[in-house]
Amino acid sequence: MKRDVRLVGLALFLWGFGEGLFFYIQPLYIEQLGAKPVQIGGLLSVANVARAATYLPAGLLADSLPRKWVMAGGWITGFIGILLIALARSWQGLIPGLLVYALSAYCIPVINAYLAHAVGGRGLARAFTMAFAGFAAGGVLSPSVGGWLAEATTMRTVYFVSASLFAVSTLAIIQVSPQPVPHRTEKMGRWRALTSRGFLRFAAFTSFVFVAMYLTFPLAPNYLKDVGGWRVTRIGMLGSFQALGTALLNPFLGRLEGKGDDRDHSSAGFIGRARGLIVGPGLVWASALMLLFAEGFPLLAGAYLLRGAYQGCRSLTQARATGLARKQDRGLLLGATETLIAIAQVIAPYVAGWLYAGDPAYPFVSSIVLIPIALLGALLGSRL
Repeated sequence: MKRDVRLVGLALFLWGFGEGLFFYIQPLYIEQLGAKPVQIGGLLSVANVARAATYLPAGLLADSLPRKWVMAGGWITGFIGILLIALARSWQGLIPGLLVYALSAYCIPVINAYLAHAVGGRGLARAFTMAFAGFAAGGVLSPSVGGWLAEATTMRTVYFVSASLFAVSTLAIIQVSPQPVPHRTEKMGRWRALTSRGFLRFAAFTSFVFVAMYLTFPLAPNYLKDVGGWRVTRIGMLGSFQALGTALLNPFLGRLEGKGDDRDHSSAGFIGRARGLIVGPGLVWASALMLLFAEGFPLLAGAYLLRGAYQGCRSLTQARATGLARKQDRGLLLGATETLIAIAQVIAPYVAGWLYAGDPAYPFVSSIVLIPIALLGALLGSRL
């Protein structure tokens, strides 16, 4: 099993390197193809709608089919999507590629279900945060490389280089060992996990917290370019700091959980005893504040470093969801939770686009106001 965990980590590292080349400058690529801020926000929201629609079915598949090949399908889909994005000649032409690439994200709950089985259901917060810290580590240097490559050649070239890395990542993931399909004695009761009071409360707070945190993400590169006057190379370099922050903060937030991820969280709400889910959003809040007022590059770098806590919050939320259902329903709960986060990432870019059109600072101000409200609501809700 350790070999399989390492292979998953290697595949995620390579994918993270490839995605990091373009991820932080993608809004600029869309803008270069003729899109306005509202259209950029709309495109990202459409992609996130497609992504959100895949997680629950993928979670069900993870409980019913061999996880190895369900994961591999996601890798292949992402490879095809990135090629379509590279070949686009207008922002409207980006839509097919963005949708296909977004659909490839269905494998995220499958990866988590695979990892949960690989570690025997123990230490889930640490397992999830460490695995996706590998993904982030792959993106530490690649945003700077992507920004430099975009200026030295074209942004389209960046996507072709990413595609080559995705191909190698796919070769790594198909080397993992198969896992047995979870045995089921009945099928009718599995949906009850999604309608329990504990999960519904968990779902409400998860959605609110992630909308509040994500508001500053979609158009931050445009804000830095339009308001701060920063060059694409520098913006790409900031993406490296965010990836470094994820690589460092993911394990840190996972350790904050201690042994808490092994307890039954069925009635603990979103926060419960999860210190990482208090500290993590707090770090994202601090990054929004710093981005709004930063003038020099060191402060911007610090802000992007703290933004890395967002992915840690995502992994911890998945680990918390795993404790809300039976072993044979892990895929279902993980898919449902990833769907909630994706819905938040559908709403936030669209709202951010309209806020940005009013004033480029509004998405940051909104996030600064909403994150404390979301955390307070989650803390109060966990005591009900």
